[in-house]
Amino acid sequence: MSYDAVALVAGEPALEAVARALGDVDPGLWLHGYEGTSLLRVCDAEERLLATLEPGRSVGSPGEVGRLLGAEVQAQLPAPCWWVEVRARPDRAGREVAHRIADGLVLRLGGLVWTSGGADFGLWEDTSHPAVERATPHAVLVAQDREVVPFSSWLGDVVATGGGRRRLQVLTPATSRLTYGLWTFVTGPLGLWVVRGADGGHYDGVTGLPLTWDDQQGFVLRPEEADGSGGTVTPPGEGVGIRAPEAAPGFLDAAPTGVQLALNLSVVHEDRDGLLLGRAAEVLAEYAAGPPPAGWGRHEPALIPWDRELLTRSVRHRAPRAALSYFSGPGDTGHPYSGQIRVTWSGDRVREEVSMLVGFGSQREARLRALPELVTALAGERLLDTLWARRFAGRGDTTHEPRWRGPGVPLGLAIGPERLSLVGRERAEAGPLRCTLLGEEGSPAAWYPVVADPEKPMRAVEAARAQWHYLASSARG
Repeated sequence: MSYDAVALVAGEPALEAVARALGDVDPGLWLHGYEGTSLLRVCDAEERLLATLEPGRSVGSPGEVGRLLGAEVQAQLPAPCWWVEVRARPDRAGREVAHRIADGLVLRLGGLVWTSGGADFGLWEDTSHPAVERATPHAVLVAQDREVVPFSSWLGDVVATGGGRRRLQVLTPATSRLTYGLWTFVTGPLGLWVVRGADGGHYDGVTGLPLTWDDQQGFVLRPEEADGSGGTVTPPGEGVGIRAPEAAPGFLDAAPTGVQLALNLSVVHEDRDGLLLGRAAEVLAEYAAGPPPAGWGRHEPALIPWDRELLTRSVRHRAPRAALSYFSGPGDTGHPYSGQIRVTWSGDRVREEVSMLVGFGSQREARLRALPELVTALAGERLLDTLWARRFAGRGDTTHEPRWRGPGVPLGLAIGPERLSLVGRERAEAGPLRCTLLGEEGSPAAWYPVVADPEKPMRAVEAARAQWHYLASSARG
């Protein structure tokens, strides 16, 4: 299903209120539960699935509504507020039911309604999952006609029920943008961003390469691109080529004028019993963006008010399974940012990996000079195993458009006191990049700034890669 309606209501949307709103739409409609989930199916008298409702969630971070639905919607939010999402089949019957359910909830509880685009991609088939547009033996296709597409609970459930066996392909119009959370997934091995162009053709939103439909694999590269016979075009940047003679119009145009700072931090916690997660994200936010996180959640929107103890309890509840959580800033102060926290368990040791993207309107606004101070602060709180900092051309709101953004420019990397001790100070200072020791003299961290050549950006990438390899081999030795 690919037509979405969100009711932002002033009263708690209990099951009774939902049932009454549904009765106002059509007394012949029925509510059914999905086994193993809290989702509710809306079916007609012939048991045809028309729409699916996700239970209401309290909005504890209003900036998250603005990030995903727009500042105009955020400005009209009631207080308190609950987010109720309806996903409907993209035909007339489904869209009408979604509208009337959302409108009925607002009429009874107060608030406002947001709706997606028409979602008429011409690919929809009746499937067993409320979010899936079409399924093949090796892929599931989810269509999203939204201006900003997040990694929602719907997408998370598609990934979970697929068991990692099938690739998640997200189909959007060319006007859509992805959040950092969804972008990190579609750029991985189990994801693909499929963009429908103005001419009705499809292309990869990350590379610009043309795609075609395959009944077994879903969307795949056109045969002439997959076998390498298509030739090569090289966008700005030394040594970077895309085999895309038919790249989508505008995809290779100049990159956005804004700047995105990408930070990847790894922390090792030795005290599993006294574990309290989230401080690393707070430190990253303080030095790179300004305000601390405002909300978090297992999916987007991250509507739960930032609470390290609640976050830690949620992660412990899922142990020893790996846990992934999303967080974002308040949106109205400092610089926009969003990120993820992934926690894995190994005996008494816990690894917390924080990835974060901060947006700036221009190079001048970017807090790049604060990176050494960030390394010092992380090392001082024993929150640094490794840190990797890069700069990209991109939108200041941290969303990603379907066009070429150029290679990431490495800014620097760091290792914490424990890893520095493992490598040895003498060897750490003898690597390919210049080493700066920061923090306490007895247990410093090592910071390796990367000096980039604007004319030859790939040299910085190669230098940073060489330093990583050097440190890894030194630690093993």
